[in-house]
Amino acid sequence: METKLLKIKNNRGILLEKESDRIAIMIAGFERAATTDKRFKELADKLSVSSFRFDYSGIGLSDGDFRHMTVSSMQKELKNVLREFKKNYKKIVVVSHSLSGCVVSNMNFFKKVMLSPALNQRELLRYYFVVSNFKDNKRIGWHNYRDYLNEDEFLEYCAKEGKVTKNNFIDSEYFIENKDRDYADLIKDNNNILHIHGDEDDKVPIESLNISFSRSIIIKGGDHDLARPNMRDQWIGPTVEFIEK
Repeated sequence: METKLLKIKNNRGILLEKESDRIAIMIAGFERAATTDKRFKELADKLSVSSFRFDYSGIGLSDGDFRHMTVSSMQKELKNVLREFKKNYKKIVVVSHSLSGCVVSNMNFFKKVMLSPALNQRELLRYYFVVSNFKDNKRIGWHNYRDYLNEDEFLEYCAKEGKVTKNNFIDSEYFIENKDRDYADLIKDNNNILHIHGDEDDKVPIESLNISFSRSIIIKGGDHDLARPNMRDQWIGPTVEFIEK
């Protein structure tokens, strides 16, 4: 079992090689680094197949500028990674969190694991906009956020350049790309998908999904990250079984 730091164009990732014809590609959500993600590290260690945890441009170990990030640019980077691993692996599995569920929605994989997939970007972006603009945002929830939405102000916000995120600046491309999109529309067959979601996720409420998955694990008391030990215990074992079967 050997761990390598691998660079593919702008992207760097952690490759854990095991004797297998299968590899699991692990990708994190908005502004998150998969390389240092404890959930993915634990999953990689428990799998009997190879794995690669990589960061998108401008995130974690990777080069590049986060400012122009879009779902399309993330997908392009993932395709570069896949091109590299298709040389040596017959079966490729993807494990995605949050926004990365949009990235893989219309891509072909042997299997997909979707953690807290933020597929309904059309409504989620409006939801985040409303929540971020109310000081007393505890009264805002998925059930009533549209009562407080000013659509014109939202569209003006989408067009604004140089918005500040947690750690970066981001321009308008991502918001313009996604303000009218629900990536669930791109999923034509979910028989090879394992969906995992927390029943107390307030970042991507499970009610935001306009799709029914044939395989779902609903984490009791689960938040958006599903990273706490008592939450990981509910999904990592079944995920290993799903990937390896």
